[in-house]
Amino acid sequence: MESRVFEKTPFGRLLLGAVLGLGTSIAPLVLLGFGLAQFNIIRLVGNASATAVYGMVGGISGVAIVIMSPLGGVIADKTKVRFGRRFWMVAGSIGGALSMLTFTYAPNVPVLVVGYILANFFYGLVTLSCYAVVPEQVDPEKFGRVSGLFGAAAPACVMIGQAVLGVFAAVPVQQKLLAILIIQVVGGISAALLIKDKQYTGNKEEKNKGRLFDNFYPSIKKYPEFTWALLTKLFINVTNAGLSMLTLFYITRFHLGEADIFKVMAYQSPSIMLMVVSGIFGGFISDKIKKQKPFVMLAALITGICMIAFAFSGSVSWVIMGNFAFNFGFGMYTAVDNAMVNRILPSKEDAGKHIAIMNTTVNLSSAFVTFLAPMLITLGVKTLGGDGYTLFFLVLAVFSVLSALVVMPIPEVAKDNK
Repeated sequence: MESRVFEKTPFGRLLLGAVLGLGTSIAPLVLLGFGLAQFNIIRLVGNASATAVYGMVGGISGVAIVIMSPLGGVIADKTKVRFGRRFWMVAGSIGGALSMLTFTYAPNVPVLVVGYILANFFYGLVTLSCYAVVPEQVDPEKFGRVSGLFGAAAPACVMIGQAVLGVFAAVPVQQKLLAILIIQVVGGISAALLIKDKQYTGNKEEKNKGRLFDNFYPSIKKYPEFTWALLTKLFINVTNAGLSMLTLFYITRFHLGEADIFKVMAYQSPSIMLMVVSGIFGGFISDKIKKQKPFVMLAALITGICMIAFAFSGSVSWVIMGNFAFNFGFGMYTAVDNAMVNRILPSKEDAGKHIAIMNTTVNLSSAFVTFLAPMLITLGVKTLGGDGYTLFFLVLAVFSVLSALVVMPIPEVAKDNK
């Protein structure tokens, strides 16, 4: 009976390809939250309605993507072609580019929402395809250092993107978005060319053995650690999603204009190097000492402290310094937590689906924050006075603490080595 076989990629080549694919597929969506999406919305509705419309767009899109992302994971796992995961690296890049064009030149808010949802879906396919090659092709003892490098990929691309956006601050938003989508297509295709992943899918009996959505979510009783890992990701991503409000925060608290905001983004872009360094360091050391939970918990608490700093910031310089500390903590968290997720995945066969379920925490948290933000800010004005952002960031700090706490029930690496 013919069985499924993977042609493994040389380790260095795999890392280079996956890092290119990851970095260029995650960075565009992150950069949208750093002013590009907000100013594209302002183009359509004006400053006065921007906060409410941004919340609506993010909320609707987040809910849709939460549903579509696991579906994309199932589709990626069940796509039986000789190009394997590489198929969706290319197809997702092309689909993402077309979706970004729709978003960029949307004539109204509904079309903009559709473009944003599809861009997240297609770029998500590229991202999870790159992630899925790790449990399939990398030895478990290297998960930490690989996750550290993977965790550095997106921040490095975001940092470069932020710096470029700052240099070309006066360039129209639409031109910035066009440059981003072109770079991503090059990155996605390059990843597919570097990674070897020819799949042989067995005979018809094996193909028809189970239905597409059987056992969609891993059994909570059998795999409780999967759900705990999902929760810690959800809570930390709620905190991280709050940073998408920084553009409107700068406008409201510090009265900055578009060009000034992009310059501030450029000033703080070097802080992402801390994310890269802390991610690589955390991943490498956690592999060496076979402990992951202390790194994840400490990192989550650091992000919470940064939210408190944002809440009471009285100058832009204070916010920039807070971003440096936040990126250090979030980089360490992402690297070590991703290694922990790779370790506790229920099966390699459904790696794409399970990673996609984990990745829905990004979109679910984004939907939650963007829906909740206008209400929290309004409540903050009524209860604490000022611009309302003090209460908003304090609530985000609570989610960082929750993220640290729910890591505790997950077994450590040493307990897996029997």
